Amino acid sequence: MKDKIQISKLNNKLHFYLVSSKGRFYLFTQRFSKGVYHFFIKGRSESEILSFKHWSRNPRLDKTIEKLPIYITYVRKEFA
Repeated sequence: MKDKIQISKLNNKLHFYLVSSKGRFYLFTQRFSKGVYHFFIKGRSESEILSFKHWSRNPRLDKTIEKLPIYITYVRKEFA
């Protein structure tokens, strides 16, 4: 199973999770952004996120994708 990033929306916030064969791990929460929500709504594979090429189209999405590898590394180190 490929590792995926999934989100859930609750109280005008987006909650990010890493879903792997070992389980579902919480990454972080951020304010709701329509562009980020639509990008992640169906889940995205980790490799797809790491090869992201549409920089400067949506600054909020850019910042979110930049911090994902840091949180993924932390979760794998601590829990997986």
